[in-house]
Amino acid sequence: MKTAGKIAVGVVLVGVVAGSVMKGPAWKQRVRIWRYERILRQLTPDQAIALCGKPIRDETQTQGWEVTRRLIIRNYYSLAVELDFAAAPEPGKWQLDAIQDPSGEITYETPASQIGVLPCLDKKEK
Repeated sequence: MKTAGKIAVGVVLVGVVAGSVMKGPAWKQRVRIWRYERILRQLTPDQAIALCGKPIRDETQTQGWEVTRRLIIRNYYSLAVELDFAAAPEPGKWQLDAIQDPSGEITYETPASQIGVLPCLDKKEK
């Protein structure tokens, strides 16, 4: 193989490696977000207690046909975090409505921020 051919093959290989390195972190980030969304979608109050420990406060309220449950849990940084659940239409199922600061001033809206403030919810992070 001539020198020009070797250089061309080398440039192509460098381009493939550089492209995969640049796209790799974005792909891993998407997979992490999908995993966080799945964890949060399937989370129940009992699972949150099992994963993160006994809550500071555990309140269940019934207003008409609507049942809500509020957990306040301390995270690893000793900050209180509130998880609000609502009973799903299916019996015995819960749906996570919000993760926020108990004062309501800070709301964690993205899956990454929700798992970030309560990493105990992700079994892989332990």
